[in-house]
Amino acid sequence: MYCYIYDAFVQDRKYERDLIAIEHRITDLGLQGKIVRLALFRDPDEQIRKEVAAGAKTVVVIGNDQTVHRVLTTIVDAGATLAIIPVGERNVLARILGIPKGVQACDTLSQRIIESLDVGNINGQRFLTGVRFPRAITRVRHGKAYDLVSNKTGQLEILNLSVEAPTGEEDIANPIDGKLHVTITTQKRKGFRIVPAVTMIQFETFEVLFDLSVKAVADGVEIEGDRFNVTTEQGALNVVVSRERMF
Repeated sequence: MYCYIYDAFVQDRKYERDLIAIEHRITDLGLQGKIVRLALFRDPDEQIRKEVAAGAKTVVVIGNDQTVHRVLTTIVDAGATLAIIPVGERNVLARILGIPKGVQACDTLSQRIIESLDVGNINGQRFLTGVRFPRAITRVRHGKAYDLVSNKTGQLEILNLSVEAPTGEEDIANPIDGKLHVTITTQKRKGFRIVPAVTMIQFETFEVLFDLSVKAVADGVEIEGDRFNVTTEQGALNVVVSRERMF
């Protein structure tokens, strides 16, 4: 049984043909289910929990990356499977999962290839793709035994998949290894050139510390503070993918 989450923006007339084609294909494949339409000031969590309690096993997001982030925590807590039918712009996650845009995604849904992905958690906020911090002097602390300090101003990223749109598999962190990938990029002089210097480490649980409050971006959503507690929820989310996934 399926529950379909329609983001508010897909109700725009420019997506009308796409939605008609998607709905016809869903019917042809016998994948009908309850439709929940998101509104700007309406909390979808209660409706999703209600549908899952009534028997929905798969929550299908019709929208983009922001739509997925909006319902991620509820889907994880409910123990449902996430599927995506990408519509509109900013569908980096769907691309990584190998899911085509629009009506073709319905066939991916019907094939039902499922992977159990790790989910990151930063100060109580879940994320699926990654976190980017502003350039600053950074300390990464792993328990009492390990501190990594950037002596130069650098860019810190936490990857569960990828913060930016990837160009290939080499840009993707492994989302099924139970660890988050931390990169700190500074600059160093090499001869007459300034080149990037990248430090990469992997942890399940760690802290990121700053001298002053900063604004990080996790799955496109800002989170502010000077101390960030980061954990990995191993295999917490079942996701429908395709054979063309990038990991």
